[in-house]
Amino acid sequence: MDELPEEKHLGPAPLAPVDSTRPAIRVLVVGRLGLLRTVVSAVLAAAPGFELVGESDSDQHFVDQVATRRPHVVLVDLDTVDDPAVLTGRLHARMPECAVVVLTSRRTARVLRRALGARVRGIIAKDVPPQELVDQLRAVAQGQRMIDPVTALAALDAAVNPLNERERGVAAAALRGLRTREIAAELHLAPGTVRNHLSAVLRKTGARNRWEAVQRAQDAGWI
Repeated sequence: MDELPEEKHLGPAPLAPVDSTRPAIRVLVVGRLGLLRTVVSAVLAAAPGFELVGESDSDQHFVDQVATRRPHVVLVDLDTVDDPAVLTGRLHARMPECAVVVLTSRRTARVLRRALGARVRGIIAKDVPPQELVDQLRAVAQGQRMIDPVTALAALDAAVNPLNERERGVAAAALRGLRTREIAAELHLAPGTVRNHLSAVLRKTGARNRWEAVQRAQDAGWI
């Protein structure tokens, strides 16, 4: 009987061993959700080549910790941050060499725009395995930029915008909470025309109601 060919296992190449001669990567974790912050902190504290230098439950008061503990990377829960641009601006004013990486569960074009506008160095999804989180933070600490691929693809999809200019204007006004007659007055349209445009937005987003439609359009980067 012929011998079966030797089985080959396909998959990612094995990671290079951690260089123990390099200084540990110092990380500060910021997030309002205690359970997530604690779990992430535990993963990093146990990871070879990392040193957890602190945690903060507030994006308003972490800058003092940055100044005293001198992290190489600050890992932030983006879903609990009011304004990432303000946060990174305050951080870079005190420690410009520190890299900011965000964790998010919302993998949309809007998230990518917010993060890049805030000059973050990495966008990581919250559902990544622990080892992948560690590997991506290590890459950022070495000067690379890491962007979650699903978020990047969402941004590419947003470049093909199915809403025309008038539909974008009506959707943007609805997103601000304006009612049909208020939108009509602001955009100098008849109320019936506004309703037609909103119906088109509903159809193109596949939403069940007006508010869901404009939220989806915003998340997709269409308005």
